[in-house]
Amino acid sequence: MTNIVAHHTPEQDRRNKIILTICLIIAVTLSIAVVVGRWNNGVDAQNHAVRVMFSVVNDYMNANEGAWPKSWQDLESFPSEGNWYDPVDYELTKKHVVIDFEPNLAEVSEQSPPEFQAIRPVNPVFDFGKDPRLVQLLITVKRYHGETSE
Repeated sequence: MTNIVAHHTPEQDRRNKIILTICLIIAVTLSIAVVVGRWNNGVDAQNHAVRVMFSVVNDYMNANEGAWPKSWQDLESFPSEGNWYDPVDYELTKKHVVIDFEPNLAEVSEQSPPEFQAIRPVNPVFDFGKDPRLVQLLITVKRYHGETSE
């Protein structure tokens, strides 16, 4: 039986190192391009803004006995100090988030997270169906406007 051992010449080792270096540079460049593309398209800002609005509206409802905000002004006047989302950039948020200020809350109270559309991104690119902030908002809506609420 013959024992085959690969013998590399210095030229082959150098060539392999150059190929690996080029592959690494390409991978890093592509990763940076993806991050910059997401940032420039506002995807991360939009996703953050939607999540912030889930929390702000939830807190607004709890502070106002289950009332849903009627306008952006209602939300802007709601204090955010001391919350994880403080401060809220409402100018940026308005560019990225659509809020239905007159939803049928009895219907919303029966919706699952994937069905919920009262707060949504302008350009949907992410499924918020399992977002804990949305789940908490729907629990709050159900508590105030579900079948057992008065």
